[in-house]
Amino acid sequence: MTTLLEDPLTNPLDLEIHAAQAEVVIWQGREALRLENGLALVPGHRATDASIEVLIGADGPAYPGIAFRVADVLNFELAYAVPHVSGQWDALQYDPVFHGSNTWQVYHGPSYQRVTQVPTGRWFRLRVDFRGARAAVSVDGQPPLVVERLAHPTAAGLLGLWTYRPAYFCDLRVSTCDGLDIPQGEMPSAAEGTVEAWFVEDYGVVTCEPNGVVNLNRYLPISLGDVRLTRRFETPEGGAVAFEFGFSDALSLDLDGQVLFSGENTFKGFEDRAARGYAELGTQSLQQDLSPGAHCLAATLRASEPFGWGLAFAVCGEGLHWLPVELG
Repeated sequence: MTTLLEDPLTNPLDLEIHAAQAEVVIWQGREALRLENGLALVPGHRATDASIEVLIGADGPAYPGIAFRVADVLNFELAYAVPHVSGQWDALQYDPVFHGSNTWQVYHGPSYQRVTQVPTGRWFRLRVDFRGARAAVSVDGQPPLVVERLAHPTAAGLLGLWTYRPAYFCDLRVSTCDGLDIPQGEMPSAAEGTVEAWFVEDYGVVTCEPNGVVNLNRYLPISLGDVRLTRRFETPEGGAVAFEFGFSDALSLDLDGQVLFSGENTFKGFEDRAARGYAELGTQSLQQDLSPGAHCLAATLRASEPFGWGLAFAVCGEGLHWLPVELG
């Protein structure tokens, strides 16, 4: 590995700041960049594959991390540590940003999150190694979170630091990843019966991520508020059809013009997984007896918070087959 950049992060003028605040302070005996709510890019340094490490600290709840393959300030790969949930399943989080929105409610589970120990009130070292479609994220040399399928295209982009809530950064180092061995991670997969494509009115066809969740942030900004997704299918013999789904943030579901479900699923706190508001298959389930013939599913999905705008949906029925997605 060859060192490409070493920066103590003691001069904000060396960085391209897109944050609420950036200043140099003394924290825990070190001169450091205090960054709040946003992104600090390293201008002039683009990489497709690299190894990045930086010392990070936080006084309280925060989400400090490393941005890489930054296409622009609204679209980039992101991984961060979460000190205030140290030891929990999401203390390390992969959270790609699309159209300016975080997406952790879409990218959850062992393919995108990991238990690790993250201290509060003292320095820790966050490292991200990325090559091709894969990345490894670790804190202080602990076992890494390995992401097998990064969400953005494999392309050169800028590098930077990101945080929500105040955090401290110092001693940034960027190296080549020649000869770097990224260990095997858990490959994301979609459940049997997953609806892998939908037609979005006034947009077109959208497809689900490798974990089976449609990430609407990939296609559209949340400023749209809500969209309507449709998909048609046939049940030649009729009979019972089971629907299993999860979503974020609010969903109204109808079948052949009749409302089947209406509800919300948003971030409510840190008590347990259910409070996070993940778009997770199996959160809701329904069963309907259908007549023979064609039927139309319609899902109106509304975004109310910038943490992930998604839908996971699976259907199971004897003899059921899908009509072309372009038909809506």
